[in-house]
Amino acid sequence: MLKLSKNPSLIRLKTRGESICPISKTIDVFEVVVEYIPRGAALALEEFRQMVDSYRGREILHEELAVDLMERIKTAVNPPYVKVVLKSYYIGVEIEVVAESGGVQPLYI
Repeated sequence: MLKLSKNPSLIRLKTRGESICPISKTIDVFEVVVEYIPRGAALALEEFRQMVDSYRGREILHEELAVDLMERIKTAVNPPYVKVVLKSYYIGVEIEVVAESGGVQPLYI
């Protein structure tokens, strides 16, 4: 975790990872995008990478993985808003899972 003296409006992180499909027992490769509004703290890139890498070799559904990652980010930096979008392909079908928590800050013009 990084302490912030000034908060940006939004932080977006994007990477790839892999897990094991608990149904087919095959390796699932996924892309994950995380967006969150910081509240005095931000995830260190190494910490984010470790979170994603922790799913390697683990049997977990993508639907559960997205929620689990969102909860881990909430615990780590306590953002008022966090969104995790996980994308993958399985047997020619694109899967997109969204896990979201909190409200989006109002926009002022």
